Amino acid sequence: MAKISILIALLLLCTLVRGQVSPCPQYFQYIMDPETNEVLGQIEIPSPPKNVQLHIRVIFKINTQLPTRYVGRLELLRSKEESVRDVEQGRSLMYRLYFPLRNPISSVIGIWFNGEQYCSGPDPPGNFITTIELEHTLFPPNVLPLSASGSRPTSAPTPPKKPPREHSRVTLSPGIINNVFLYPTMAPQSIPQPAPQLPPRPIPQPTRRPIRPTRPPTPRPIPQPVPTPQSAPQPVSQSHNQCGISQHVGGNVNLLISNGQKTLPGQWPWLVALFIVRTEHVFQCAGSILTHKHVITAAHCLKFSSYTNETIPPNVLEVALGRFHLHAWREQGTENRQVASYIIHPDYAHSNTGDSDLAILILRTPVEYSSFIKPVCMWSGPTRLQSVVNKMAYVVGWGRDEFGHRYTEEPRMAMVPIVSLEDCLLSDPRFIYLISNRTFCAGLQDNSGPCNGDSGSGLVLFDPVTRRYQLRGIVSRSVYDRSEPVCDLTKYIVFVDVARYSSWILQQISQT
Repeated sequence: MAKISILIALLLLCTLVRGQVSPCPQYFQYIMDPETNEVLGQIEIPSPPKNVQLHIRVIFKINTQLPTRYVGRLELLRSKEESVRDVEQGRSLMYRLYFPLRNPISSVIGIWFNGEQYCSGPDPPGNFITTIELEHTLFPPNVLPLSASGSRPTSAPTPPKKPPREHSRVTLSPGIINNVFLYPTMAPQSIPQPAPQLPPRPIPQPTRRPIRPTRPPTPRPIPQPVPTPQSAPQPVSQSHNQCGISQHVGGNVNLLISNGQKTLPGQWPWLVALFIVRTEHVFQCAGSILTHKHVITAAHCLKFSSYTNETIPPNVLEVALGRFHLHAWREQGTENRQVASYIIHPDYAHSNTGDSDLAILILRTPVEYSSFIKPVCMWSGPTRLQSVVNKMAYVVGWGRDEFGHRYTEEPRMAMVPIVSLEDCLLSDPRFIYLISNRTFCAGLQDNSGPCNGDSGSGLVLFDPVTRRYQLRGIVSRSVYDRSEPVCDLTKYIVFVDVARYSSWILQQISQT
């Protein structure tokens, strides 16, 4: 009898989170994230069929009206490749369900897998009920989706085994909230890659010239203590509305710490933090100021995850400009702006490659420049990658540090040398899936550099002639550590080559 009581207590402990009971504990559990104390859902589908598309549909209800258009998300618990391997080996397929609010906790009322109902639960009590339906489809190798819309072929060689594909979809009950997730922001037609040749300023005027691809291999870069000039534009007056000016140019203002360098307020005044606004502000990515109302970041920062192509609605995004301490919302010199809309580059294919991984955020209200808020200079030198190979560049962000912290409270800076595509490919065969002729690699391969949480950060080069910083790259991709799902800083980091997209960027900031 005592053993039965203990078993019942254990079952209750597994199925109860803050008083929430799973309607089908053999398939669905409420769990607690120990880092955020957030209640999540975990779904287990035992022995799913092999060699067919795997579709799951989840309906849950919440006894309140949602304050924003964020409705949660449904993802694979493990990577696509690992999930497909689990299926092929007869193991369970695991999903993670993120709810839109911490409180009240959502009630799962139904789970369907490949058309068969696995779970059914009662409606929650209350006068106002929001119903949310999330779907996810995983396409194992050699199984093609019914619709290929949105996919785009890339120029990378065919891998030995085609990776699994997956789609996600979000719907809401009628009359609650418009389903903005099904209507992604459309971007104008891409323009051929010109080569701007003007002095640095917030909006460069490009001139058309064919781009010559980098061919010959280059020797491995040797870090240099002082960056070399990238171009020799004419000096301009030093004022708050001028681009690329730091309050701390030159001098020994950076104190070396383990794998990064400390920064000072106002040292990188174009650096911004992008947050998702839920019941609290959740840090998403970094970005760089282009104009009074435009910020550039990585396109993948506007996706719910690397496993889904669903975009985050702009009305749940907020940008912190002039921010130094990541969560200091009343910090002196900082300004917070809502995002009115954003434009993702039309060539971005949401695949492994960093090609076209660019997005322009349009702020709802323009911001005034100050000592802590200034734009970065757009690239004005040659677009050929060879012209910057072996040059030292700067990357700043709040991302993961060497102690395993997900974010740092203050931004840190790393100096990294730019390398040729040939050297990047030779360093690790996995880069063949990550790079294109519109990306480049950089890094010291010494466990220092941008990591998880630094996506969207700008890579800038300093011109000692004009004493200004010019934007050349955006943090996009990294090779995973083979032992854990974090960046491997013994490898190079992949950056979008902003110089190859200057005409598209100019078009967006001129028309919006």
